[in-house]
Amino acid sequence: MFKIRIENSIYFLSLLIIITFSSCDGRDKSRQDPKQILTEKDMLTSFSERINYVPESFSETVTDTILHTGYKVHIKTYSDMKSNILKSKIKDSLNIKTFYRNAISDVSIAFENKNIFDHTISKAFIINNIKGTPETLQPYILKSIWIDDDHVASKDTVLLNILYRKPEDAKENKSFLLTISKTGDYKITETTTKI
Repeated sequence: MFKIRIENSIYFLSLLIIITFSSCDGRDKSRQDPKQILTEKDMLTSFSERINYVPESFSETVTDTILHTGYKVHIKTYSDMKSNILKSKIKDSLNIKTFYRNAISDVSIAFENKNIFDHTISKAFIINNIKGTPETLQPYILKSIWIDDDHVASKDTVLLNILYRKPEDAKENKSFLLTISKTGDYKITETTTKI
């Protein structure tokens, strides 16, 4: 009698387990698209947005140049981790946000072992020295500062080329020419892009 009850209990328990597992096969979810499932679980925002930083981490470049005319030029360019330009695009219902970090350059120039120029080159430096550039320079990031190769033989001045470029558009450039005299006086002018 107990043997029959145990067998019936085992059959009943087995049948109950089979029914339970067969009803939890996820057929109701298979008819929903992934976006609906993520919306139900409040996870859509974490999967519908990708954030990128360019550069991803702090970067720095240092250039020291000694010219035969007596000038020593030190340029240190680094990422500004607090300032960036946002470019956003939607691709396959994914919002891709790319933050392009601005760059800053510390430039120091010595002539015959006497420091004549020591400034940080940034958008603020250019805006303060050229009137009317604030609006036009905002969507650009600093790409490079270099010594003008065509003018290295001059003992009176050092010329530095400054290039700003729009992120994701290599054809959109703004370039400036920074002229520093041997007395430390300087002048900055907007020029046509050399690149």
